[in-house]
Amino acid sequence: MSDFALCPNCREYDWLEKHRCAPVFYFKHPNWGDEFQKIHAYTFEEAAENFAKKYNEVDHYLMDGEKEEVIISDGKIEKTFIVHAEQDVAYFADEKEIK
Repeated sequence: MSDFALCPNCREYDWLEKHRCAPVFYFKHPNWGDEFQKIHAYTFEEAAENFAKKYNEVDHYLMDGEKEEVIISDGKIEKTFIVHAEQDVAYFADEKEIK
């Protein structure tokens, strides 16, 4: 039986026996210097969104209307994105059984 765990390569949780890491992209935040850092995704846009998720997790609050610029590269082409976040509310209704 496979373990559901954190992949040490791409840092995503999955069933490790069947897991395949997404391709590597690179990101650079204009205020953090000139070095690109690795991020896994299937498209430029997904790489920018993955950056936004990670950025938001580390005490940066994109949920408060903040927007950030990020440069994404596949090693050949660079594209610039403005990332931001919106809160998604889910509503549920569970029927109550009357006895």
